[in-house]
Amino acid sequence: MQVYAHPEHADALEAVYVETTRLAASEPGCIYYCICRDSDDPTVFHFFELYAGRVAFEEHNAQPIIRKLIRDQLFKGVKAKFVEAIKPASS
Repeated sequence: MQVYAHPEHADALEAVYVETTRLAASEPGCIYYCICRDSDDPTVFHFFELYAGRVAFEEHNAQPIIRKLIRDQLFKGVKAKFVEAIKPASS
């Protein structure tokens, strides 16, 4: 997923994402959660998330900090893509 911040809110958004990353690490069903800030455009954040399933993803999005992020609108757009992880071949 990519999040496009309003330029004047990009640093504030990063501060919230630091906390979001900390909280996500302890959520049941969250396998991997990483947010990166784009080095070419500091208003763009790249998300790499892996959950045990759709329910875990939806529970993550129901967390108060995520709902507050959406409500506060520090960003101007989101581009999300759901994909399946490639699993190693069985031996």
